[in-house]
Amino acid sequence: MISQHLLSYLIFTPVAAALVLLALPASLKSYYRWIALGVSVLQVLIALAIASQYHPGQDFQLTERTVWINLHLGIKAEYFLGIDGLAFPLVMLAVFVLLIAVVSSWNVTDRPKGYFALLLILNGAVIGSFCALDLLLFYLFFEFMLLPMYFLIGIWGGPNREYASIKFFLYTLLGSILILLIIIGLYISSGTFALTDLYNASPGSIFSVEQPWFILGWPARNWAFVLLLIGFGIKLPMVPLHTWLPDAHVEASTPISVVLAALLLKIGGYGLLRMAYPLFPDAAAVMSTAVAFIGMLSIVYGAMNALASKDFKRLIAYSSVSHMGFVLLGAASAQQKESAEPSTR
Repeated sequence: MISQHLLSYLIFTPVAAALVLLALPASLKSYYRWIALGVSVLQVLIALAIASQYHPGQDFQLTERTVWINLHLGIKAEYFLGIDGLAFPLVMLAVFVLLIAVVSSWNVTDRPKGYFALLLILNGAVIGSFCALDLLLFYLFFEFMLLPMYFLIGIWGGPNREYASIKFFLYTLLGSILILLIIIGLYISSGTFALTDLYNASPGSIFSVEQPWFILGWPARNWAFVLLLIGFGIKLPMVPLHTWLPDAHVEASTPISVVLAALLLKIGGYGLLRMAYPLFPDAAAVMSTAVAFIGMLSIVYGAMNALASKDFKRLIAYSSVSHMGFVLLGAASAQQKESAEPSTR
């Protein structure tokens, strides 16, 4: 029974611990960091149990699927979790990076209750984003990363933390709105939020391939891919949507910078590979040259700025821009022909 819900335990254990931590009185503040550390160690044990049951090369595994929203208006969403070869290494990475973040935050003395509670909530949201196979559930986890990170930068950051946190918030909010528009469109055109169902749908059922939108006469599928590219590209981040990252990196405390570089940027690339490319391969083929150019520009621009940076955190930020450019370049180079069918699983 326990093994059937390992992903849920991995996601919601830190969230439950955050609620417990918030309920503790200030007289027990010395226990805040120990609770966070204990939860992180427990997550490592759960992750090892997941790794022991994971079989490389197979389809989605350790799946949990049940309806959790079923309105009379016809809106239906599922609590749908699972991991495959794309999500598994990222989940393992998240568990160990978040453990490192807790350990490196051991000396935080300014409002430790809020700090460790937000870090635990961020923990669950990051892992949930990698495990969610329902688009609405994915979006909720994706959004729940925004507020904890905003406060972790804005309260425990450097001298210009307010500017950096607001800039991070506005950029990420813009990307989230674009992603939400496409998620709504996918549900309207297909009647499901489940990624596995969308992967197996015919091209005509996911945005019409024949009815163009009025802008430039492009089909809706092309614009859907572009909006997802921008939405996840902000999180990636790709040039020229990267300007929030150096400020956020410099102003964030070192543990939060580690989480930002090691995990949050990866969610941008994960979203592209999980949603944009498998759902709209024909549109991706049309845009492959442009995406490759943006990737190349990100690689060179990020690397040159990293070489010119005198601040170590700014150097890491620009090197991250450069590194994630390789993700874009790799995704663009692996495209099928324009007539390719959406991938099936």
